Amino acid sequence: MDLTAATSQLKLSSSLSQSSSYDLASVNMDTNSVAGSISDTDTDINEANEQERDWWLRKDSLGLSFLDINERRLPLIIARDTSFNQFAKRVNNDRRFFDYQHGTVTIIELPSGDHESANSKLGYLFNKGVDNNTTPQDGVEAWGSKSLYTNLVTRRFDEPDKCYIPRRLLNPQIAAQHPCDQGGNPWPTIVFEVACSETLQHVKNKINDVWLAPNRCEDVIVIKLGRWMRRRHNTTTRRPLRHMRCLKFCRTATLQQNPNATSFDAIEEIEFGSVFSNGMESFFCDGPHMKWLTIDCSCIYAGCQQPIPSFHAVVSSQPLPQPQGPPQPQGPPQPQVPYPLQGPGIAIDLYDLQQSIFLAMGPN
Repeated sequence: MDLTAATSQLKLSSSLSQSSSYDLASVNMDTNSVAGSISDTDTDINEANEQERDWWLRKDSLGLSFLDINERRLPLIIARDTSFNQFAKRVNNDRRFFDYQHGTVTIIELPSGDHESANSKLGYLFNKGVDNNTTPQDGVEAWGSKSLYTNLVTRRFDEPDKCYIPRRLLNPQIAAQHPCDQGGNPWPTIVFEVACSETLQHVKNKINDVWLAPNRCEDVIVIKLGRWMRRRHNTTTRRPLRHMRCLKFCRTATLQQNPNATSFDAIEEIEFGSVFSNGMESFFCDGPHMKWLTIDCSCIYAGCQQPIPSFHAVVSSQPLPQPQGPPQPQGPPQPQVPYPLQGPGIAIDLYDLQQSIFLAMGPN
């Protein structure tokens, strides 16, 4: 992690958050109303209506995509007094869309097209950057939304939208000292989370309580999509108007700045949408090479024996212009470091991610 670039944006908290961002005592019982935009720290929760509660109780009901819920009603309490075992069996492969707290089950996200497009595209770009620059044995395994167990005895688990682990960490002969599953596999190093209706505060709590707890993951990348209110667009260009942010959390960078840190805030926050937070149209990401997400090799290969793979991968749909400058002094060949990277790692052009999300949003 490049601490020089991160220091100005690094914010540290003094204690680990132990509570959910959703106040279960503050519930909106009017299930017919449609609330406005939910902010990052909004704590209002709706209660499921009879039809939605019946969906949860039916053993033969299908996945979340078959439940007709207006996204603006999320977070939505769907069940109470539920054991974690009952919850785990019921959500099956949709764990990442639910929150479980003291027996209360809350739907926090829906598998919408823009959510799934952001998740899929970001994973594709990351895989492309690694696979095109490493040997097969130095690549990463894409574990998707794998169940990662925070307690193997009670079988409590969480699921990210996507996670990745370097193949170097996987040893079928030796169980990891801190396993993430019953098979003895180590924790992944990189986690991706996409949040549309899920509040940013809820994601942060999950990062601190689960993903970046000791002996677990190294980096968490969060894509936070604001609501596309009234399908707003530029009336001339038809460009969709939506707020989008990419937040990067890094355990090592935070601890290097403050060895006593027990909570992790974003070390970098990148705006890559088409509006500012106040809704006014912006142009800071209206073309390639304007906004970049970078992930260091040292984070991807955290926990691997040295020397770790070292590469400089720039992933963009448009070729990056070759940097101009004086010739390098004589000596061993050095990698040409493109300007998005200040060290070995991957730079992902967030304009490509933005465009994929816009396409998934449909006509405007």
